Amino acid sequence: MQEKKGTLYKSIDKRLLTEGARLDFSVYESNPAKTVMSIFLQSDSVVDGNSKVRLREIETLFIADEEYEKYKFYAQKHLQSIANSPDIPFSEKASIVYEKASEAMDELFRNPDALGNMQKSQAIVDGFVSLALQNEATLSSVMKIAAHDYYTHTHSINVSIYSLSLAKFIGLKDKDLEDMGMASMLHDLGKSRVDWEIINKNGKLSDAEFEQMKKHPGSGYEIAVEMGITDKRILAGIRSHHEKLDGNGYPDGLIDKQISLFPRIIAVCDVFDALTTKRSYKDAMTSFEAIKIMKEHMSTHLDMRLVNTLIKMCAA
Repeated sequence: MQEKKGTLYKSIDKRLLTEGARLDFSVYESNPAKTVMSIFLQSDSVVDGNSKVRLREIETLFIADEEYEKYKFYAQKHLQSIANSPDIPFSEKASIVYEKASEAMDELFRNPDALGNMQKSQAIVDGFVSLALQNEATLSSVMKIAAHDYYTHTHSINVSIYSLSLAKFIGLKDKDLEDMGMASMLHDLGKSRVDWEIINKNGKLSDAEFEQMKKHPGSGYEIAVEMGITDKRILAGIRSHHEKLDGNGYPDGLIDKQISLFPRIIAVCDVFDALTTKRSYKDAMTSFEAIKIMKEHMSTHLDMRLVNTLIKMCAA
């Protein structure tokens, strides 16, 4: 089968075609001899061992432009399989998972009320948890794939990566890690209801703007409930990540032991990523510089036991 006349195509990453997956779109390869596209795998085909062998001889695969949304959904759905693939080096699959997660999170922040957000979020979390459990997943290795320019959706992914790493380091496992991943990834979702001019402002916020910004944890909590999230730890991670141990945080002014583990972890990783990513008005700090500020100036805000654990992770 060859291309239909007038069809437009986009290239895709062939590494995303995981063995055993069923495709709901057709995949094409270029045919230089005929200057047309030839079918590689028909829609409703399963990627089998023979297909994987043939892939080694093909440089680039393509998909019809009209089916690209199906491909994007497929890629998000199979992030966990990609993360667990023994055929892809850790740095490459981490990069793939990060890229696809970034696309999905960008859509989520632009349209938080869309159907299917819970499934997309779960797929991203599953991919990151799978990466976090691998031996190569040290803090230094995951920092290499994290985006170093600050954007709301990439910040959320970075915080999720760091939170999962920290949670694993202190002994959380299985469902606890999965819930930690969901809480940290969605912690800033409420910013989707804050004026984008405030979110993207270069420099310090005015008092009025800061009052608007302070609403995002509560808004994120509301969106999470609307998405169908009922787990109290996840909801606490979203609502309480700006609470401070001395009671001067927001939105509820919680004090010390009133702040549970999930928001404590997210708070540490939130500050760490904010300091180590570049913004238009400031350069990125090194890990050492960021932790020094956290230790010297935030001892009444953050859980210093977790900050000390972060130091151990940096040294590992």
